[in-house]
Amino acid sequence: MPEYFNLLPMIDGMSTLSLVCNGIGVVGFMIYMTNYTLVTFQRIDSRGVLFFCLNTLAASCVLISLSQNFNLASAMIQIVWICLGSIAIRKRIVKRRRTPDHPFQKPLFPASAPQSGAI
Repeated sequence: MPEYFNLLPMIDGMSTLSLVCNGIGVVGFMIYMTNYTLVTFQRIDSRGVLFFCLNTLAASCVLISLSQNFNLASAMIQIVWICLGSIAIRKRIVKRRRTPDHPFQKPLFPASAPQSGAI
């Protein structure tokens, strides 16, 4: 077997913290791939809160892994994903709170109904 396939010497020389951070980064990669696979097969909506939560979680995991093997470009990408994901999550949660889901919470009159002061 070629030498580059033998990972044991490489892993043996790494600290425990580095191994844990690399493992967290791999988990982030798996979350990214799962998220986009679910969108591709239309199991989740790319405009929904779950999509952005998973994307933000994945970016956070990859950013943690970059604490041991830093790459400026990758760190910048993950920070932007975290910021955009956080904004998207907040907007969707605020919108949900404003939009009633239950039929008893719906306004009695539609928004297009004329608003008069007469009773």
